[in-house]
Amino acid sequence: MDDFRALKDIRLTVIGIGLMGGSVLKALKSAENRPAMVTAVDTDPDVLAKIEAKGLADIATEDTASAIKDADMVVIALYPKQAIKLVTEHSGDFKPGCVVTDICGVKREVMDEIPKLLPEGVDFVGGHPMAGREHMGFDYSVPDLFLGCKYILMNGPKKAVKLVRDFADALGAGKIVKADPEYHDEMIAYTSQLPHALAVTYMLSSDARGVEDFSAGSFRDFTRISMINEEMWSELFLENRDKLGDEIDHLMDILNALKVFTKSGDRESLKKMMKMAAMMREGIKG
Repeated sequence: MDDFRALKDIRLTVIGIGLMGGSVLKALKSAENRPAMVTAVDTDPDVLAKIEAKGLADIATEDTASAIKDADMVVIALYPKQAIKLVTEHSGDFKPGCVVTDICGVKREVMDEIPKLLPEGVDFVGGHPMAGREHMGFDYSVPDLFLGCKYILMNGPKKAVKLVRDFADALGAGKIVKADPEYHDEMIAYTSQLPHALAVTYMLSSDARGVEDFSAGSFRDFTRISMINEEMWSELFLENRDKLGDEIDHLMDILNALKVFTKSGDRESLKKMMKMAAMMREGIKG
């Protein structure tokens, strides 16, 4: 790329129109900096029909190869292994100068695999918008899903990173965060994957007891994310098994200490743990 390109001047292709890909299309539809042309790719004809009916893309197609060949930027809104498989199968379809990005929730594998699969002259910038919902699929996509979110970007060529930053801004992202894949996956294990693991474990520990008449805000807030997309999250857990496993081990140590203090009647130690946790949370914005 000889010059920086404006997002509004490029042809953009979004591949995979589920919750995330659909929300990308809906956000871009009303964006001030909307690309000159948007193409949506999905294998579900019903989803493509809905995209056309809502005017969310200039082209809605199942033909991945044709959608890639003319694209200046390709956004891969698929799970990590699907993203790698797609690039493997279509590496020859990307044109020189194209910028490719993903929105996968883990970064080490995609950053290890995808750049080496792409032809010379095609740049890859790994991305991860910190946004989502407890439901899956295009029907649950919303235009404001990314509004104010933190958007994590991996390093890449300056001009390619600038274009992906502009894309994130068009979605309504509130803050761009730069990280390397190792640090990203370490932090995500704690801030995203561990809460989901806890919610699943907590919900299963109910042993199917009737809890409706005894639940309020704490129960509702904590269990919301147990309504989990098992296909995506099982893959993310296993892709990041080392980092997540360490976080689970550490949490179990702390939970065991809390159990010991509770069973022994050590109120002062319990109060210290609770006070420390409250102070730590107060120090975190957001």
